[in-house]
Amino acid sequence: ELLDSIGEPSALWLIHRLDRTVGGLLVFARTARAAKELSSLAASDGIEKVYLSVVEGTPEGGEYNDLIYKDASRSKAFVVSSPRKGVKEARLECTPLATKSERTLCRIRLHTGRYHQIRVQLSHRGTPIIGDGKYGSRDKGSRMPALFAYRLAFRIFGKKVEAERLPDTEAYPWSMFKNELLGEVK
Repeated sequence: ELLDSIGEPSALWLIHRLDRTVGGLLVFARTARAAKELSSLAASDGIEKVYLSVVEGTPEGGEYNDLIYKDASRSKAFVVSSPRKGVKEARLECTPLATKSERTLCRIRLHTGRYHQIRVQLSHRGTPIIGDGKYGSRDKGSRMPALFAYRLAFRIFGKKVEAERLPDTEAYPWSMFKNELLGEVK
């Protein structure tokens, strides 16, 4: 509607998605040419995707490499120990930033985009995301998983594009880490 109102072509192409209950940044293309280039970047880890999350407990930092099986009938994913049909490799980097009251603010750099990947990989390590009852959170203070697509960066047609956005620092559990979020989270 905004593009139409200023006389611009209004076609948009969605380049990647977020889980329905996750907030944050998304990439849309305004031309078919840009959509093709961005889709290629997304498929090859050419779009840097960084998330913020608040988890129960204190996760171990570092790179997480797992095999994930998506069980479509249960709308859930599981870490499994061996390859088989329907299993895909999942890779991310987790950096704990601050811990308060047995809750930890983390920065997650996603390298693959698997179904519920961040949620299942953190839960598998005993640190479920606050508010994510599907993957083991017992904290009922949040109605949605405390997972937010905070930063996107990519290079397209010779130009670097970067965007950052913080979650609502007044809402639980983000409010526990308001000072850290408003300070330097990079």
